[in-house]
Amino acid sequence: MRLFTALFPPPEAVEELAAALAPLHARYPELRWVDPARWHITLRFFGETEPADQLTPFEGLAGPVLRLRDTGHFPGVLWVGVTGALEPLGTAAGAGPDWRPHLTVARSRHAKRWPRLEFTGREWTAAEVALVRSDLGRGYTVLDRVFLSTSNG
Repeated sequence: MRLFTALFPPPEAVEELAAALAPLHARYPELRWVDPARWHITLRFFGETEPADQLTPFEGLAGPVLRLRDTGHFPGVLWVGVTGALEPLGTAAGAGPDWRPHLTVARSRHAKRWPRLEFTGREWTAAEVALVRSDLGRGYTVLDRVFLSTSNG
């Protein structure tokens, strides 16, 4: 199984970002826009492995306050940045030193231009870390979750 750990933004944050990106779809038809239902922030990609104790390191950790902000791109990927105290979750995940938290919103192998969007989304508190199976061409399945502590509960 192809597994990864991830944070999924709440519906309100997804809707807000989707509305901000919508005008770009027609102007950048060369991009393959990712379905907002699949938007996530990868903490660690495990590759082909069986579920084991991937969520154990997150037990008892606090859910950080996060915000989606602005866009950038890596080769082949348009992303939206994430601000907030993600370092403890990255450390717990075993993310490498080059880990750059982001949310992938579009892909292209041949894009010669990438949109820039100045965007500052609403704040939200990460409530859980999910263990997710990725089935190429079919989507994602959440296999398990661990809840993060929050200031109100």
